Amino acid sequence: MDLFQMPRPEHLAQPAWDSIELALSRLRRAWEFDDLPDVVGKAKELVETVAKVTVEAAEGAVADSVDFQPIVKAAQKALGRQPGNDLSQDQNLRAMAQAAQTIAMSLAPIRNGYGTGHGRARVPDVVVEMATLSLESALMWSRWALRRLGHLLADYPNELIAAVQTGTSRTVLREKFDASALAQQPSEVQHRIGVVFGQQSAGGFGNATEVGVDPVVEGGYDEYPVDYRRGVLEGMLLTGGGFIGLTDFYASRFVSVLSSLPEREIQSVLESLRESVTGASWIDTWRGTTKVKPADVVSALQSEVARLPSECAEAFQSLCCELLATGGSAEL
Repeated sequence: MDLFQMPRPEHLAQPAWDSIELALSRLRRAWEFDDLPDVVGKAKELVETVAKVTVEAAEGAVADSVDFQPIVKAAQKALGRQPGNDLSQDQNLRAMAQAAQTIAMSLAPIRNGYGTGHGRARVPDVVVEMATLSLESALMWSRWALRRLGHLLADYPNELIAAVQTGTSRTVLREKFDASALAQQPSEVQHRIGVVFGQQSAGGFGNATEVGVDPVVEGGYDEYPVDYRRGVLEGMLLTGGGFIGLTDFYASRFVSVLSSLPEREIQSVLESLRESVTGASWIDTWRGTTKVKPADVVSALQSEVARLPSECAEAFQSLCCELLATGGSAEL
């Protein structure tokens, strides 16, 4: 294996990769010419380049003047919990990654004391061990960062949302669901994904139900977080156009997802859903043919109330009353 081989992340723009390759080629040249102070200097430059490319991909433009240690920390934070079904979230591995960051950040004071980039009154005494460790630590951290950067650029949540909205096969949908690493996403992203799965499920897309709704009932909160479950409930109840789209056929499944929440969350989500449906119209037909009767949907919901904690019965009944009292129908 070439000592300087570096994986190019998928979706990385050519100018960004050119910048990394330039820093890598400079480090290689310093090593091959046995210019030990330059090895130290170029090792730090490689880490800095990879860090800036990473932060720019995650957050936008980065000033050239930003200091070394803050930019490495920012890159590490952006990469540390990236989703991906071939990335481990093992605590010991994360500790190793943190240790790699600490080593990489040590390049700054070493370079300041011994590396190129500063005019000096005397030639610094750089031993082979110092140059070798600088080189290897820079390569190690950069390889870890670039591997994770590919997952950051892949944009798994939006890929998953696009897949569930376009009738993707169950196998592919499951792969994308797993790759999204739902529990590692921000709460608002969890909620957004849940809404789309709920809408597609209530709209009759069986793969959405089998991949992202039914497993919620028995699954743990680590796998299917609370914000995702809340999103599923909202999506099952309200269409993307803001109409009430739940049918009596899905009432039992709706209550199953609702009952999977902690009691305090059940109360909270019922109050939120009641506010959301106030003044909304019902869909007139489901999938263009089946007539939707609000009274039948509410009756089906009320028949499931015994599955909820007794403390939540009043809030559940309040939602049902609001569903009956709300506005007219709209064909969907």
